[in-house]
Parts: sequence; structure tokens; C-alpha cells
Amino acid sequence: MLNAKYFTKYEPIINIKTQKIFAYEALSKFEIDNNLISTEEIFRHLHHNNKLFFELEKRNKLLQIKNFPKKKKLFLNFDADICVSNEQQSYWELFLNELKDNIVVEITENGSDDETSANIMRNFSLWLNSKQIDTALDDFGQDGSMFSFYMMNGSKYIKIDKSFLRQIECNRNYLHYLKGILKTIRLNGQLSIIEGVETQADYNLVKTLDCDYVQGYYFDEYQIVV
Repeated sequence: MLNAKYFTKYEPIINIKTQKIFAYEALSKFEIDNNLISTEEIFRHLHHNNKLFFELEKRNKLLQIKNFPKKKKLFLNFDADICVSNEQQSYWELFLNELKDNIVVEITENGSDDETSANIMRNFSLWLNSKQIDTALDDFGQDGSMFSFYMMNGSKYIKIDKSFLRQIECNRNYLHYLKGILKTIRLNGQLSIIEGVETQADYNLVKTLDCDYVQGYYFDEYQIVV
């Protein structure tokens, strides 16, 4: 894994009002034996090898920082499981403090909604807030999960999962549910990012909503791969 061919796709996050790029999200890509392996599949296995997971992410994050488009904020995906030991916390505190004005730590679910995992994620979020590092909650409401509501408080940005737009395609009544979530986010003093904008129809829809930012394949012309 440590010797795998690695590259990063920087996916733009668009300000819905100005229609300009606000930030980029760094997405890891791996190639092993000439095969592109999904990040989700790799990280799922790495939860069983914390030492390797930590070492891999140290390398990944250094490369993501080195190559990211300057003068834009950078959203970095972090799994709470790589920030549990004293060694790990010390490393990431030093790493993130030097970058805190330019980055947002995107807290990702680790594939489990059991109580232990939930507490690890919540403690990670509280730890980041104590260091005054901006955070984003990723994949909010994914596939109807209520787990996101447990983690909602504390993050500056709430990234609404792409499944919302796909559900609205099938049943327009889900639009009212999405509007309610967006209103709650705004009342909480947080900022919303709608993920999964893939078509002109998606874009036309989100422009009518009270959201702050959007992200998705529709904006691929602005992406950067390094």
C-alpha cells in the first residue's frame, strides 16, 4: 500500500451565489498493479490496521497539501480512527495548526454507526474545535441515516449527501425534506454544501434552494488531477 501509485483529484466546491470556486476537496486515488482501487474499499480494510492507516494518511495529506491550488480553501478528508493515540494527535495537531487558515477538516464516517465509532468521531470533532480548526460533516443524511444528526453540532460546514438529489429525481416530495434541513443548517449558523450536482437539471434545482455551496460532476471542467 505504501508503494502504490497515488494521485489526488481536486474537486471544486462552488459558491452558489457568485458561481465561483470557493474551495477544493482533495480526493485520494490509488493504483495497484495497474488497477485503480476505490478509496472507500482500501480505507475499509485499513480500519483493521491502524498503524498502516496512519502512515498512509501521513503521506497522502503531505502530498495533498503540497499540490493543492493556492489561494483557495482545501477540504481534507479525515477518518477519526487515525487520530486516537497520543502520537497521532500530536502529529496531526502540528500538521493542522500550520494550515488552519487554509483548510477545512472533512470528518468522514468510518463505515460503522455503533456507539464506539460514534464516540470516536464525536471526540475527534470536539478535539478539532478545541484547536480552532474548521470542520465539515461529510455525507450528511446518507441513504436516510439518522447518524448524521448525532454528529451535526460543532461543524462549520454540513455537506448534504448526493442521495438527496437522487431521491428528489424519483419523488419531488423529498424536496421539502431537503428544504427543512437547509433551514435548520442556516438557523444553526452553519453553512451548507449540496453534493451530487451532476446535471444541468441538478444545478437548476439547487440554484432555487437556500444553500451556500454546491459540488459534483457537473463542475468537472474545473477539477485538477495531480
